[in-house]
Amino acid sequence: MQFLNPIIDALHGVLNFFYGFTHDLTLSIILMTLLVKLVLHPLTRVQLRSMKAMQVLAPHMETLRRKYKDDPKALNQEMMALYRAHNVNPMMGCLPMLVQMPVLWGLFRLLYQKNLFGNATLDGLSWLRLDEIPSHMYGQFAQHPQLLVVLIIPLLVALTTWFQQRMSVTDPQQARMFVFMPIMVGYFAMLYPVGLSVYWIVSTTAYIGEYYLVVGRPHPMAAAPPKSQAVSAPAAPEAGKPKADRSAKAGGAARRSPVAQGKKGAKRA
Repeated sequence: MQFLNPIIDALHGVLNFFYGFTHDLTLSIILMTLLVKLVLHPLTRVQLRSMKAMQVLAPHMETLRRKYKDDPKALNQEMMALYRAHNVNPMMGCLPMLVQMPVLWGLFRLLYQKNLFGNATLDGLSWLRLDEIPSHMYGQFAQHPQLLVVLIIPLLVALTTWFQQRMSVTDPQQARMFVFMPIMVGYFAMLYPVGLSVYWIVSTTAYIGEYYLVVGRPHPMAAAPPKSQAVSAPAAPEAGKPKADRSAKAGGAARRSPVAQGKKGAKRA
């Protein structure tokens, strides 16, 4: 992936810039991650708004799938009408992510480089280097019980991933599909350098903050019928009118009807 080299070099320069005045690589990783999230926030904002709109329409889309399960053409037409009625473009949830992917992958490649951190250690743990892979230390727990602290890192990775997923995935079916994602990401954190886990925890936490800023607190998906599926309801009885008045009006209408007049003429005859 040679095309990522310019991105990796630029991110490396940003990391060195922050290290130049903090003299702390852990803090430099945090600041670099937050800066990247800030630069990419306009794209993330578009993605989150599209995600929110799709979540609102999800139950209605499922209704259409059940209704037109044997007619794919009609289903596609109804889906397009649903999107147009609510001014939703489903592609807007994917395009910003495609733009962000090279930057995010460049960050991953940068932080995974060997000897990137030298002998730098994690703040507060002078014995834990940022380029240390946690799984290499698991066999030393018996001789050095203090190393059990290392387990907190994959636990935090899994916990932040779980919270992000629980907040952004409101469809129960999708939630069941992604139930193992936090466990898998936490397992990967055991195999990657600690510095990369620091980036993941900060980035995921920042995304949670962006979600609350753009979307707000998660709410149950709307159940009201969308505009494209709205049907005209029968007129309701006039509010505030006594039942006797409505009956009198109905009786008057009946007396004025041709059938009633015909009966009256027959009696006179």
